[in-house]
Amino acid sequence: MFSIFPGVLHGYPESHPPFPAGKPVPYPALQADLVIDYGAGAPFEEGPIRISNIPYWGKKKGRVTEVRVKGRRIFDTHTAHPDLFFISLGGRVFYTDLTGDGLKDILIYTWLGGNGLGAYDEMADLLIAQADGRFDHVTFMAFAGGPEDFIDVNHDGRYEMLWAQFHIFKGEHSYWVYRVVEIDDHGLQLNDQLLPGFPKIIWFTKKPNDKPTQRLTTAEREDLIRQSTAAWQGENSQ
Repeated sequence: MFSIFPGVLHGYPESHPPFPAGKPVPYPALQADLVIDYGAGAPFEEGPIRISNIPYWGKKKGRVTEVRVKGRRIFDTHTAHPDLFFISLGGRVFYTDLTGDGLKDILIYTWLGGNGLGAYDEMADLLIAQADGRFDHVTFMAFAGGPEDFIDVNHDGRYEMLWAQFHIFKGEHSYWVYRVVEIDDHGLQLNDQLLPGFPKIIWFTKKPNDKPTQRLTTAEREDLIRQSTAAWQGENSQ
């Protein structure tokens, strides 16, 4: 988990929340280098790919993340999300193969400017590399996103994503709902059947907690899962 502000209390301090704190994740985890960090101005270049956080001087000043291939701009976060840039430090960018096809994909996280737990909300843009040199673009909301969210649950070289969402249920208690997201060559889809025990709902306790909650009835659990599915369908696009 990253922290934009050093010393800020994390929403969940586990190294990987759905699994036991302080223990290795029981599945192969994605290895990905951070090629650009928030606020960074130096570009990353590899072959025909150039990724950079560039100044944006419109009505909403800040930095936007731009991707160019052979000098041609194919993506930038302002064009993709023009209404979200009331503040921007540019993006955190990872460059790695998520689909196991030998082609490197581009994963960009953009901070949304919240506070409290909302300080960890990010817009994520995934550019999936295609054999013809194009990139297919999908976007989703993330919470303190990073490579630790991606694991290979069936050991086939193609990574799945653990997607977390925070829910306040009936105004009484708060829960994390964890879902499994399958990544194919062109997009993302929920597929909890890939991992036993998911969807996993964990009571928010402000301390390491990986145990599925026993506080909910079957009907309440199903209600939270429906809310999570609706949020995925409403917040994420491809």
